[in-house]
Amino acid sequence: MTEEEAASKKRNDPTSQLARGELVHAEVKPLDLSGIPSVIAGIIAWAVAFVVVLIFRDDLEKDGRGWWLWVTVAGFGLGLIGLWYCRRRWAAIQAGHRSETED
Repeated sequence: MTEEEAASKKRNDPTSQLARGELVHAEVKPLDLSGIPSVIAGIIAWAVAFVVVLIFRDDLEKDGRGWWLWVTVAGFGLGLIGLWYCRRRWAAIQAGHRSETED
């Protein structure tokens, strides 16, 4: 078998290329290390969903979907817990008590 035939029979999917060392992953740091803006965006989204569900509450109650209101309340509440956690974690990273990659 010639070298060209052997090369054509090689698997060319990214996983195989990575295993053979042909592909290299770039070391890219995440843009947002604190996570706080992402959590705030989620809290805002749940708050908007709450208002929308509140507007259509009567229709949802008729269809047996009144529980949707409580889903938005739970999402908002869990977002607040997430915000507390992210702020605490970010303060520990800034103070040097914790590494940026440690969770």
